[in-house]
Amino acid sequence: MAGEREQIIAGRYRLRQRLGSGGGGSVWLAEDQELRVQVAVKEIDVPHTSEAALGDPAGRGRKEALKAAQLREHPNVITVYDVVEADDRPWIVMEYLPGTRDLSAVLKERAPLPSDEVARIGAAALDALSAGHRLGIIHRDVKPSNILLAPDHSGVADRRVLLTDYGISLRLRETRITQSGMVVGTPGYVAPERLSGGEATAASDLFSLGVTLYAAVEGTAPFERDTLDATLLAALNSEPSVPQRASEPLSRVIMGLLAKDPAERMPVAEAAELLAEAAATGTASVPLPEPSASETQQPRTLTSRKPAGRTTVALALAAVLVGGGGFALGATTFDGNGDPVKKPDVEAKVAATPSPSVTRGAYPYGKQMRLREELTPGQCVDADWKKGEDYKGLLGLKLVDCYDDDPEGQVITTVAADGTEDERGKCTRRTAELRGTMADPVLYVLTPETGQSEPPAAACLLFLNKATIGGPLGHFRKFGDQVYVTQLGQGDCINSKESDDGTVTDTLVNCDEPHHEQIVGWTWASGDGSADSVDKGDLCQEKYGVNWARGEGHEMWGWYSTDEEWEAGFRHVLCSVAREDGKKLPGGALKPAY
Repeated sequence: MAGEREQIIAGRYRLRQRLGSGGGGSVWLAEDQELRVQVAVKEIDVPHTSEAALGDPAGRGRKEALKAAQLREHPNVITVYDVVEADDRPWIVMEYLPGTRDLSAVLKERAPLPSDEVARIGAAALDALSAGHRLGIIHRDVKPSNILLAPDHSGVADRRVLLTDYGISLRLRETRITQSGMVVGTPGYVAPERLSGGEATAASDLFSLGVTLYAAVEGTAPFERDTLDATLLAALNSEPSVPQRASEPLSRVIMGLLAKDPAERMPVAEAAELLAEAAATGTASVPLPEPSASETQQPRTLTSRKPAGRTTVALALAAVLVGGGGFALGATTFDGNGDPVKKPDVEAKVAATPSPSVTRGAYPYGKQMRLREELTPGQCVDADWKKGEDYKGLLGLKLVDCYDDDPEGQVITTVAADGTEDERGKCTRRTAELRGTMADPVLYVLTPETGQSEPPAAACLLFLNKATIGGPLGHFRKFGDQVYVTQLGQGDCINSKESDDGTVTDTLVNCDEPHHEQIVGWTWASGDGSADSVDKGDLCQEKYGVNWARGEGHEMWGWYSTDEEWEAGFRHVLCSVAREDGKKLPGGALKPAY
């Protein structure tokens, strides 16, 4: 309308130029006359319908905008500065980012996008959604036009990924009002349970994200049809075809998020790790940083952790020995029966991609992390997970001694934000190696806080699900180190020494030398019985005995961690082969029969 460019909203925000329309209202470039800065102001269109159907539309818009404002500190959410009312409608005052365009515009220009670029965008959007979900905030309208790509502070185009429009749309076809039975969200992106009349949930946001990622990597949405009715029916009933242009990990995320049953959709943590893996491969201009392997840590004496329990079962089979060295750590991701190693139930959480700006911050990873120095490979940590949810959301980190403090996790590698393509993939490869030997590892990629011209390297942290690692992992261990169940895996060899009080001390040794036991793999104790009620030796014999302990005088041992961790759910049993008479096995690794 005439004169709108000179209109002043709430006595403070002078409208200068219309930037665009959509999502329930027009967005304006405006000047904050008090602070003398540019802002983006969105006017919310109030539909002309009955109050019975919508209640207080202006109030609804204001409440939703206030929800979005709770996420103003998140690096992947467009910052809301103010919520005001003028002309009987809410106006949302947001940060203005020159050079910003939404994903929908990018797709019109150059769809389909490379798989790794889609994964990077997906990781950032997932992190933003998860932050809202932890606060009880549901987006309700995840789609390409609500994902913004902006330059970072150094001017690199499309580096920043920002989620916008947290449910503030009030158009009939874009907002669900229970009393009226209206269509919810944007057709083709709405979860089937919402189309069936269900409430918006975190799971429904994840479905919409899956549709968005599919559209980005394939160039067309999975349920897109010629008519609105056909599109809605497809979202309700049709199974999408597997995306052909997506990498394997990205394809797994997309199909996992598009499950019709919300209870069967891929968990956030698993999706986050797979997106990190997908972003670390390919040639996108701005991939998600991944750490790389580095130097090891000097050994010390381990004195703090409670010894593991273990039971045995004898087998009258002959041992077959081969010369040469022991198994390489992480040489396979399959167990002794040729079965894939169990994937962890709780996976990685990936923080947002950094965008350096001015200087090195006092807290290089953000104040909530409580770390004043950057992390380096080999350091061990304890984590204070917020809201009691391990491996989800923000965490407060504390550096601890790897040998004396029974650490919860370790920095397995780091990588600079501008590292080479090969370096960026080392975090994923290193984690895969360790997963081949460990039980239930949890990856957490910690990236620097935004706004630093010299940001520290991203840190790749590894934890265990429902247990502590208890000491160094992988190549950070040294021969002669005292080790515990949670540090061991297939291919390791150990010597054992029992003290007068019955305490068993186990040390890591070179398999080329005589040793008491060789680790052959992990198994799982099903059920809910206590550690004492489970014959762990029998479990190991059932899974590995015939294949590994074939000679008379040899037996299988079954290790478990602590009673406390067993009760917490870490019911993994570590299996090893040893001599029945307690003497050492000759140098050289045992060879499986099959």
